[in-house]
Amino acid sequence: MSQIRSTNDSARAARYEDGFRVLQGRREYVTYQADSSIRIWYSDIPWRYEAHNHSAVEILLTLEGTVTYTVEDKLYQVRKGEILIVPPDTLHSLSMGEGSSRYLFLFEPDAIMSMRDIKYMASYFNKPFHLRDGSDAHVRIRELLLRANDAYEKREMLWNTLCYSCILRIYATLGQRYLGGVKPHTGDSTGNMDAEVVNAVMTYVNNHYREDLTLEEVAQFAGFSRYYFSRSFKKQTGYSFKEYLCQKRVQVAMDLLIRTNRSMRDVALESGFGSVATFNRVFREKKGCTPSQYRTIYGIP
Repeated sequence: MSQIRSTNDSARAARYEDGFRVLQGRREYVTYQADSSIRIWYSDIPWRYEAHNHSAVEILLTLEGTVTYTVEDKLYQVRKGEILIVPPDTLHSLSMGEGSSRYLFLFEPDAIMSMRDIKYMASYFNKPFHLRDGSDAHVRIRELLLRANDAYEKREMLWNTLCYSCILRIYATLGQRYLGGVKPHTGDSTGNMDAEVVNAVMTYVNNHYREDLTLEEVAQFAGFSRYYFSRSFKKQTGYSFKEYLCQKRVQVAMDLLIRTNRSMRDVALESGFGSVATFNRVFREKKGCTPSQYRTIYGIP
């Protein structure tokens, strides 16, 4: 792993005043202050970030000039007042020229995506949003970003929660304004029944993720055939059952790695993994690093 360094120490201090960037190849591990999971940078320094990805959502708000992004080979010219939202684990690069300035927001999406109605639309949030239409929703999202930045700068009690309250409202606005036509529930009785079943399954998984859960067992719990349950669950959540279960277990493991000094074996078992080897493999697939590396970067001192 290496720390990105600029040739100008004062520029670096302004750019990373809350911490530093940690890279392994193209994978960035975003650092946060203790007990927080959001970072916000202001910059008016011409700079280029080479192609990289990370588990955080990245939101750009251009204040002056133009910031150029390349996201999965697609070019975005983000001009004054425009907003670009880059989903997690998406390869992207950016550059900013003379006379430009911006806010850059990085935050972990787990808390947002745990909301049940947002979870149903997760697949639609897995693409970039370039907001430039000047609509009421665009203006509102810009105001919410500035409000989040204000809470971040003041650092008053529960500032991280205040920032996330703004982000949650941003996602609600996105869904209502820009995704209204792709809402997954039609309001018919079959759709409502499926949603209720998926809710019950999510609760069941949250209570039993430590156990050796199988698709057949959970489908039986839901009262459906294996095939019908798989199709309904994927349609409602955007994830296969296996993906959702792995995601839940990895989230539990991340919390244990950050907040405790428990052994890797204990963390693996407490998170529902049958062995340390399986834990290491799945965690690396999902987070791009081993559990030990994750603890080194984010864990308690």
